[in-house]
Amino acid sequence: MVAAACTEDVSPSGATGPTIAFLFDGSSSDADLVTSLALAGLELAAHEAGGFEIEPVNVGLDLEEVTASLRDLGEDRGVVAAVVAPWTAPPSGAIDLLAAEGVPVVTLSWAWGPPSEGDGLWLSAVAPRAREAVILLSAANVAPEGAPLCLAGDDHVTSRALLATATPLGEAAGDPEVLTVGIAESGRAATADAVAARIRDSGCPVLVWVGGAEAAGSVLSSVPGLTTVVATSRMKTDEGLGLATSKTAIFTVCACADVSLSTEPRSQRFVHDFQTESGAPPGAFAVEAYDAGRLLRGLLGGDGSTRERIAAALDDLTGFPGLEESYGFEPDGSRAPESFREGVWRAAGSRWLPEAPTVGASG
Repeated sequence: MVAAACTEDVSPSGATGPTIAFLFDGSSSDADLVTSLALAGLELAAHEAGGFEIEPVNVGLDLEEVTASLRDLGEDRGVVAAVVAPWTAPPSGAIDLLAAEGVPVVTLSWAWGPPSEGDGLWLSAVAPRAREAVILLSAANVAPEGAPLCLAGDDHVTSRALLATATPLGEAAGDPEVLTVGIAESGRAATADAVAARIRDSGCPVLVWVGGAEAAGSVLSSVPGLTTVVATSRMKTDEGLGLATSKTAIFTVCACADVSLSTEPRSQRFVHDFQTESGAPPGAFAVEAYDAGRLLRGLLGGDGSTRERIAAALDDLTGFPGLEESYGFEPDGSRAPESFREGVWRAAGSRWLPEAPTVGASG
């Protein structure tokens, strides 16, 4: 059994064949849980098709070190494209640096946007930040009449950004009343205690959580009155499963595919092969990473594979069939809204089980 995991190495390995860089943020304590399954999906595509290699690159380290690593990556003509891991934000200057070197980027993170001047190939396989906020709030819009809905998160850069987007959307809705109760900062227990106190004082039965499982656990341990927590896919991990209790139901939402319980032969083969390779069932964005790998492999061609060839092909791409669904793209490279599927999952024992699009406050 082989367990997929991201590494701390930030420099290209000097592989002899075409290489796809996997850019991930390893700065948080739950980095492996959040991004390693996407890496496993990308690596599975590489192993099945052959002809290219995957090089993990940690962009969550010191800025100077990461910038030097990305510059080396851009200068290495063997690197023909980059795939960005879920919940990965670009370090300062990273997007334009890769664009200047002509590296095509396929992102699985809404936080990694297109180049500022519109130059350089960028393709997004996921919903944008505003849509992420909408599906999160929509799934949690189940508070009993008159009861408020609490909104909180941790201090990861993507959590802060999504919280900043969700807050005005929730406040504008008006019913139920949405209260933003703060941010639990890593390594500062007092901030988690303060968030928990505000939840208790507000009387919220439902918490919308924007962040990872570690900070959520610190908050939830002091709020016995919550019946429901609705969180992003950053919580769709084994650690997140452990937060559910008989009194508090944990749900996660994601605009991503889930084939874990599929009865389709093709999907079942993927699940089998994925578990054989990684030792774990496919989690959030594993399918999208696999599809990105298959797409890029199909564009490499038999010989003379270059990033220019891939960029030219992606520039004309309007869609392609994935394992579970068909992808559609707008002219700017963003994912067409009608082409992604929104899902809700509930923590049930040792598994995340699919739920109806709107969850119940009673748990």
